[in-house]
Amino acid sequence: MNRNKIACNCKNISYGKIEDAILNGATTYEEVQEQLKFGTGCGGCREFIRYLIDDILEERGITQK
Repeated sequence: MNRNKIACNCKNISYGKIEDAILNGATTYEEVQEQLKFGTGCGGCREFIRYLIDDILEERGITQK
């Protein structure tokens, strides 16, 4: 995964920021969104980030709450 790639253009949220939020304890889309505030501009990134979070959780063997 390219940690520098941007997942949310409106809020300049990178893949790495999303992964870091997960590594810091967020285990759901809502928890990551609350920390990073992505998807509050145009909203076009929401569906993609939902899949990205699921992929990171699965890759890391982290179970959602």
